[in-house]
Amino acid sequence: TNGNTRRLMKLSDIILEIQYKTFEAMAKFTFAEDGPKGYADAIRALPGVTTVTVASEDQDTRSATYKIKIISQKEPVEAFDSLISNAKAKYSDIVKAEVGEQTIEEK
Repeated sequence: TNGNTRRLMKLSDIILEIQYKTFEAMAKFTFAEDGPKGYADAIRALPGVTTVTVASEDQDTRSATYKIKIISQKEPVEAFDSLISNAKAKYSDIVKAEVGEQTIEEK
C-alpha cells in the first residue's frame, strides 16, 4: 500500500501542475433563418465556456456578437478556434463564426 500511496501522490502532483488559463474575447456569429435568439445559452453550454454576455443581437442580419470567457490549457487562439469548431459542429444553425483575435485577453 505504501507504493500505491506514492503513486497517488505523484499523480496529484501532476494534476496540480496542469495549467488552466482564462481568456476572454469578442466573437461574432451569423445564424440561419431563425436568427440569434437563445444562442447565448447554447454557446454557454459548450465545453470550456464559463460566461457568455450578449454585446449585440440583430434579427435582421441574423447575427450576434458575444463576449465569451473560456478556460483552457491551450494557447488563446487555438482555444477559441476549438470553441468555434465545437459550436459549428454542435449547432447546425451557425452559418459563420469568428473571434476578433485582437480582442483576446488573458484574465
